[in-house]
Amino acid sequence: MSASPEKRVNVPSSFAENLGDTRLQQTLLRSRAKASDTLRLPERYVVKTNDSERVLTSLEAPNLNVHVEARMVFSASVARKSPPGTIFLDGVAQGEPFMDHERQVYNLDHHEGCVRSFTLAACEQALVMYMKGLDLQNREWNIFANEPDLDTLLAIWIILNHARIGRLDPNQRRLLFALVRYEGVVDAMGLELKELSALPVDLMSKIQRVIDRLRSDEVALKREGDWQNVDYLAYTAATLHKIDQIFYKTSDFADYLGVEELARIDLTDQRIAAVVEADMGIYEIEPHLNKLYSNRLGIVFLKKGARTYTVRQMDLFMPISLDEVYDRLNFADPSVKGRTATNKWGGAADIGGSPRESGTQLSPFEMVHACRAAVHKINWQQKILRAATTTALIGFIVLCAHIVRLLWEPAVWLDSPSIEAFWNRASFGFVVTLLTATAISLIFIARSHPWQFGWTLPIGKHWWLLLPVAMAGGIAGGVWAPTEWIRSEQWSIVIIIGVVGLPLAAEMLFRSLAHGLLSQTAKIQRFETRWFLSWPVIGSTLLYVGFVWAFLSIHSPAPLDLSRTLLTLGGAALLAVATGMVRERAQSIWPAVLFHSIAAASAFLTILFTT
Repeated sequence: MSASPEKRVNVPSSFAENLGDTRLQQTLLRSRAKASDTLRLPERYVVKTNDSERVLTSLEAPNLNVHVEARMVFSASVARKSPPGTIFLDGVAQGEPFMDHERQVYNLDHHEGCVRSFTLAACEQALVMYMKGLDLQNREWNIFANEPDLDTLLAIWIILNHARIGRLDPNQRRLLFALVRYEGVVDAMGLELKELSALPVDLMSKIQRVIDRLRSDEVALKREGDWQNVDYLAYTAATLHKIDQIFYKTSDFADYLGVEELARIDLTDQRIAAVVEADMGIYEIEPHLNKLYSNRLGIVFLKKGARTYTVRQMDLFMPISLDEVYDRLNFADPSVKGRTATNKWGGAADIGGSPRESGTQLSPFEMVHACRAAVHKINWQQKILRAATTTALIGFIVLCAHIVRLLWEPAVWLDSPSIEAFWNRASFGFVVTLLTATAISLIFIARSHPWQFGWTLPIGKHWWLLLPVAMAGGIAGGVWAPTEWIRSEQWSIVIIIGVVGLPLAAEMLFRSLAHGLLSQTAKIQRFETRWFLSWPVIGSTLLYVGFVWAFLSIHSPAPLDLSRTLLTLGGAALLAVATGMVRERAQSIWPAVLFHSIAAASAFLTILFTT
């Protein structure tokens, strides 16, 4: 049987009648007169997908993720080295039970590495850990189980309900302890030794009927041979709701708001960002969020519509404000693409919202990742690593283009040695290879977010101020402008390769691919921001200067003159800085291509009028 986690599981009133007319009857189940009351208990257990992995969680404990998967096991060594915040239940870890308080990794088990008869069952171990004060709110926890038998389910229920167990009335708490003790004895030693639970006979009988009811679906499925085909997570959610009906009544949830967590991420060791959904405003829900997340919530997004969110900075003493978060959100959001002064993420330094006109196209997970990118300042080591990776890719593309240039002989391939067309030139093969290899790289890297690599229409006007700077860089030698092309009046080569082809290839390679890769973890200019020199502009400039130096070294017919070399490299740096800033201010690659082409044309005209 497969049960939906949203489907309510109701206990028939006849079940309540079988418990007898005692004071425990009010605790175990409500009477027939209040049966409808239990039907209205909120269904707090939901199955959701996190990063393509299905997990079960409670709406009241969104930091606890339960994984239940058949035949899932971990070796003892792997279990002890698991990430902090891991709890293994009842046979998942193939080793002795242990408690690693320093790393917060626990194995609640009584199968291997212990004497089973002398060891508490998993549900009893979970209860002991709760009673000893294990803090389950201080971090994200992952709970692993491989079969939802009742021992495991009670352990999961205790963990997910840790915040409410302390608020149970004394009768309910005693009932919980009795149920866990009785199930622990039966699970560890069998029904024949159930008297070791030390419960009164009549209470044992009633507890047994409760257990039989909770296990009725499991027993039926095993009898029919369908147990292994069950959706364990859905079954777990349904059975946990049954347990709720034993211990809770509707009035216990008077303060329950049904807040659903859609995504979360760690910002620092002590703070998280979360996306939640609820039928109330951000200020109304703040007290509940403080209770739900304690003091760990740094930034929260509240979903108000299909594509509408409010964002609130809960911790005003974080090292950043929402302004930095808005910047990363606008950089990542396809609805904004960092291009508009109105339809964008924005607001005050502590509260704001999604784009007003279009809403956001970001998923909840992309929102919290943008928050972490804003909080985690990239250090120089990380910048150097990303720069090295980018340099390796750019260098590989240039190397491929140079190899093709050496082998480019279409006249020989076509057996027409008299061909004088521009495409017969080795430089044409070089440019075509640069364009092709760069385009292929961009297709794989930038296809899901092309605007981050400049593939969009330009915006703004102030970037035109940089045109004289780009022209000066070109005239100083920052572009490829061979004098022999002018002297021999090869105008088609000058235009197609020198003014159009190479500027387009260079800007695609350095201001689109290289700049786009470097900008993934760095702040860049926008058309409406202040002027500054960003790290992606610096990085792409250094790469372009290196490209020009290598090109000059390979293609210069005479030994390099120091002063001429410095002038050329200075011109290349000037041109690269200008086109890099134009690419950022216009938020498009096309003005950079235009400026590079104008700079190349200026260089050729200078040669024409001075030789």
